[in-house]
Amino acid sequence: MDRNYATYSNGIRIGNNNGDSTASLYLGCLKSAINTTQSGQWEISKTNNKALTINPSSLRQDDHSVGLSINSDCSMIKFNGNELVNVGTDQTITGWKIFADTTLGNIQINFSAILYGEGLRIANTSISNLSAIYIGTSPINTSGEIAGQWTIIKRPNGSLTICRTADQNITNKGLQISADGNTLSFNGYVIAGSGATSGASNGSVNYSADNPILWGQNSTDPIGGFYGDGAKVYWRAKPVTLGAVPP
Repeated sequence: MDRNYATYSNGIRIGNNNGDSTASLYLGCLKSAINTTQSGQWEISKTNNKALTINPSSLRQDDHSVGLSINSDCSMIKFNGNELVNVGTDQTITGWKIFADTTLGNIQINFSAILYGEGLRIANTSISNLSAIYIGTSPINTSGEIAGQWTIIKRPNGSLTICRTADQNITNKGLQISADGNTLSFNGYVIAGSGATSGASNGSVNYSADNPILWGQNSTDPIGGFYGDGAKVYWRAKPVTLGAVPP
């Protein structure tokens, strides 16, 4: 096929071979010949082993090691001899690759240095609207847990929890942020934000001499705690006398 426009001076050739069942579409071929190859010419071919290949005509290889190729049953895609997709086969990706808008199953990243012998696992499920990052996973297993493993988990109700993996299915274990982002809790106790009883809505729990300083409850509990009613401050249900402290 020839073009008469000066701007489009290359042709398109369609050819097939009945002897070996091959066929090709040549792009940018010479207009004055039907069986030659010129610089910059490309071809899309069905090969004698029923694969589909796309490559510059000058770089055509019998083993399809140059260009893009799809095997006969469409289970494998290769580019320059390297597998991009191979159904049912584990693959190793070398170098830097960027994946955008990609939907995958669970992903586990294992160590590459002896000093870091545990892995990182990223998992999600659309069934219960849950996703998690597991830190310190086994480098030889892609499920389950090992001692010392931790979880950062977004729960179906929209809340975020940081806890030991061993405790992730125990209610109110670990550090939790509510779905609306307004309440911070630890092991079931609200320590900051909306509904705080052991912390201020604009602060947090403080610790002194290994004893918790708890705001908002007047108790004789031996662990102690500060309580303020607006006029007085109490310690273990007893009023605290305020005065100058000599240097």
